[in-house]
Amino acid sequence: MMQLKKSKEFDPWLLGAFLVLIATSVLMVFSSTAVLSQEFYGNSTAMVKRHLMSIIMGLMCFIAVTRFNPRKLKLVAVPALFLSLMLLVFVLLPGVGRSAGGARRWISLGFIKLQPGELAKFCMVLYVAAYIDSHFSRMKNLIEGAVVPLGLIGLVGTLLLMQPDFGTTAVIGIVVFGQLLVASRIRHLFSIGIIGVLSAAVLIMQSPYRMKRLTAFLDPFAVANTSGYQLIQSLIAIGSGGVSGLGLGASKQKLFYLPAAHTDFIFAVISEELGLLGAMFILGLFLTILYRGITIARNLRYSPFLCSLSIGCTLIIVVPALLNIGVVTGLLPTKGLVLPLIAYGGTAMIVHISVMGVLFKLSTLPVQEVSKQIIVNRYKQPIYAV
Repeated sequence: MMQLKKSKEFDPWLLGAFLVLIATSVLMVFSSTAVLSQEFYGNSTAMVKRHLMSIIMGLMCFIAVTRFNPRKLKLVAVPALFLSLMLLVFVLLPGVGRSAGGARRWISLGFIKLQPGELAKFCMVLYVAAYIDSHFSRMKNLIEGAVVPLGLIGLVGTLLLMQPDFGTTAVIGIVVFGQLLVASRIRHLFSIGIIGVLSAAVLIMQSPYRMKRLTAFLDPFAVANTSGYQLIQSLIAIGSGGVSGLGLGASKQKLFYLPAAHTDFIFAVISEELGLLGAMFILGLFLTILYRGITIARNLRYSPFLCSLSIGCTLIIVVPALLNIGVVTGLLPTKGLVLPLIAYGGTAMIVHISVMGVLFKLSTLPVQEVSKQIIVNRYKQPIYAV
């Protein structure tokens, strides 16, 4: 029988990190969009008001998922994945998908632009968690434990690359890989992972656009007026901030020097206005989410579905955050990834807040909330070895 204990309160560290990131988002989006908003909309608060609407919608989803039994999410895993695949196909259809910046990634719903790639991240995490739970006794096999789930990444990745959206493809690959690490054989995953990395390298070499980004990453000053311009402006912003920053609202690079200052490169504006101390504080908040998420997964280690879901939700937030920070600081090639829970955006903000809601709900479940004896009899071992 299920041996349930009384539910716990929300994890205070997780809640604190989340609230501070949302508050920082409002401040930094207003700071980085005020001039831009005044220029294009005649109102310095137009864009931050749109951002606030996305946050409010996300918080409504947050409240909804925290009132939902997370175990029942397994029932919608397959329909959710099917829906996300359909949306990824629809966005490629002429007249349906909307293009911007050379990519077709959005479907216009009038009041908001839906970005199917953002939904696909959570749908994949949900499906893989359900898959691990259903096939746990066979996850050590090559086919069930590696080929099938990584083949699914290939399918979703192909649809994303047709947009093109290499950044989201990379995030999904890393997140699902992290989920599989707790259930599959490492040698199987790394063998197929190497094939995936080599395939990604071929894709980069065959794409002049991606090769330009790679060469700009290696030596941005050699192409300072073209593909290296954005990274150079980002580095100037970071360097200008020094240790303590220029002060909130005092960034100069956001004044039409740094492209995508309110989305992909908002961390550079944070570094310029709040300095190294502010940037390290933001990084520390994401690392706090990582630590608490791993702790939650460890507590739920005797439930394959809940443990894998915890890991997936944690990595959906942390992986793109670390990749974005790496891009902004010049440690990684430029790619279209926003800083979760901070950057200006619609679908991304709503999805990331909702994912945090799922993680919060999981944090309230009692430690080892499923009877250890029953699960050991079924699976022979816990999903998370400690």
